[in-house]
Amino acid sequence: MSNQHSEPERPRVLFFGMEGSFSAPVLSALLKSGIEVCAVILPAQALPGRTLQGYRRREPPAGKRVLLPIVRSSLHTSIVQIAWKHSIPVWDVFSLSAPETRKMLAAYRPDLICVACFSTRIPRSVLRIPRLGSLNVHPSLLPANRGPVPLFWTFRFGCERTGVSVHLLEEKMDSGAILAQGALSVPEGIDYEQLEIRCAELGGVLLVRAVQALVRGEAQVQEQDEAQSSYYSFPAEQDFVVPAAQWEARHVYRFVCGVGAWGELPVQLISGQEVFLLRECISYSHEGEADGVLVDEVAHEAVVPCLRGTVTVRYLERRDLVVYGKGSYQGG
Repeated sequence: MSNQHSEPERPRVLFFGMEGSFSAPVLSALLKSGIEVCAVILPAQALPGRTLQGYRRREPPAGKRVLLPIVRSSLHTSIVQIAWKHSIPVWDVFSLSAPETRKMLAAYRPDLICVACFSTRIPRSVLRIPRLGSLNVHPSLLPANRGPVPLFWTFRFGCERTGVSVHLLEEKMDSGAILAQGALSVPEGIDYEQLEIRCAELGGVLLVRAVQALVRGEAQVQEQDEAQSSYYSFPAEQDFVVPAAQWEARHVYRFVCGVGAWGELPVQLISGQEVFLLRECISYSHEGEADGVLVDEVAHEAVVPCLRGTVTVRYLERRDLVVYGKGSYQGG
């Protein structure tokens, strides 16, 4: 009789993700660890006027070589390219609740579903498919900062520390028990994409650790403390507004560097009766104070006093502030 313990079989994983900076490093970590990813699932929307079944397979271009993405470039970071490179089927899913979609997913007989950035709520009927459960990689230290874009709020609140949590998926967003968690510093001047990639790389390590622990039956599960939880939704226009008189210069600098190129809405810096639609924050200082805004109209640069210190910004546009009521304004 052999005294050697047999190694557990490789777990089979369905990977749910999106094309962009966060999903690709997590998928790569699973593949590098030897975990079997049997399919990649992406959310999709049908074109107006078209009726489609719940899913459609995405095929690589015929006769074209599949190249791996260029490192640290969101324009080329694609879980689709990674999947094709490893001969993994890719499915665009139009409806997760459709019976045919559930049947297709169940046919893979997955041990786990692993999620890293997925814009569609996953129904209970799908979460119940894998025998070991479904895991999500979330870029915050849960139960704090639940919601769809936690890193935006990390910058908004001026946090100098964040982290990543791997938790069991439940129907209530980001509320499932935690299997692995790790902290990260938020370096001064880092932008959203750079921080997202750092979180994704840590998330890949934590996810592999959690999957392996579940397979071995050694997972340590920690329930989230609802009393300590917080939730933030997608930012609205007012969440891009920076009241210079209420923020320290360092906070302004970190926020503008972080989310200045995050979306279509520009950061709006309010100082006295002026609004600056910002292009970038060049520098900040907590040494000395300014007696008002100093503007270089030729270079489109301004030195703006803050609650403490000053920031030097490059702006797209400069407007007068029109106040309509408490908390309501518009650049005139």
